[in-house]
Amino acid sequence: MITDSELQQFELDGAVTIDTPLTSQQITEASQLMERMLPVGPPRPGEKNPRYRVGKNNVYEPAFTRIIEQPFFESVAKRLLHTDSVVINCTAIRNTHPQPGTNFEVGEHTDMTLSLMDLTSTPRRMNVGLFVWITDVDETSAPLMTRPGSHRQLAQSMGNKPKYIYGSWEKDQYANVPDAHTLPIAHTGRFPNQWPDLEFAEPVPCVARAGQVTILNPATIHGASTNVGQTNRKSLLIIMQPRSIALGESKDRCKTRRAYLAQLTRVLAPNRRHIAMN
Repeated sequence: MITDSELQQFELDGAVTIDTPLTSQQITEASQLMERMLPVGPPRPGEKNPRYRVGKNNVYEPAFTRIIEQPFFESVAKRLLHTDSVVINCTAIRNTHPQPGTNFEVGEHTDMTLSLMDLTSTPRRMNVGLFVWITDVDETSAPLMTRPGSHRQLAQSMGNKPKYIYGSWEKDQYANVPDAHTLPIAHTGRFPNQWPDLEFAEPVPCVARAGQVTILNPATIHGASTNVGQTNRKSLLIIMQPRSIALGESKDRCKTRRAYLAQLTRVLAPNRRHIAMN
């Protein structure tokens, strides 16, 4: 279980890496399947270079669902979100291959915009991302990069009048979004040109051992990085949210989420299906 000090680090920094009870066999099976499913990808249309960061969203394969359904992750999410019941929002796998001759780069963004009230309410008005590391991750092998404390800085900058969506948007394309100010919107974040002019901390790599999990507040500035090392970086992402909290989302994502959870309940162990039933 997550400790009090780890919980405090998550609250202050917006990210924390902790141990899990996953076995070496579970990690090996997930790694081997990911290797087969996610080889180096062909170039995108109009590009010349192969895709070294490849992935798949919303997975059903037993090697992954045996990890997803672990009670440990549900228990951790409940404590982080200050709730007695959570539900899966989505899952994803990523395999970032070594990229020869590349420079180290980070694609920074946030995945949600949250106010101080969202960050302190009970339950929390947010989701949480659990990056389960299927391989060791060091400073060169495409670590997840975060700017500690940036979620709180961004929240404080909005004061009592939060704005949850930036840029042009169409109201009829969203569910549970009456306007830009009422509800946090899942998977709708901000990019550097949309951030206020603040002094953020320098990016920090989330290094970890295979089997550990990095827990991320989605409003924390973060980003995937290029793999300038010699080994693949593999991860399984599980996003959970309080069952009792409605978050805004695009209608397309809402439709995809509901279809995925309906299918996921069929492959989870009978006593674990509640984590996919919303």
